[in-house]
Amino acid sequence: MATPVPSRVCPTRVDHSPALFAHLVGAGDCQKRQRSLYHKCFTCAYNNDYVSLNGLPASPGAGPRVPVKPIEPVVEEPVPIVQLPGAHGQAG
Repeated sequence: MATPVPSRVCPTRVDHSPALFAHLVGAGDCQKRQRSLYHKCFTCAYNNDYVSLNGLPASPGAGPRVPVKPIEPVVEEPVPIVQLPGAHGQAG
């Protein structure tokens, strides 16, 4: 019986958010994709540069799920309108 090839989810995002389209790939295919500048590698937790700084993800294919906090809208205070003298055709 053949030895199973260790697989990882491509891409495993650094921020642990799920990818819309993901694939199971072996480590060799992962390296091949990185060498060919695959467009999803730049945000992946298996990216060689990221791994050299942070180590491999905790478990193959997924890191701990962190709830994503929604972005809150910025509420700015209204700017008061100041009536300038002589504005709107009024003679001063």
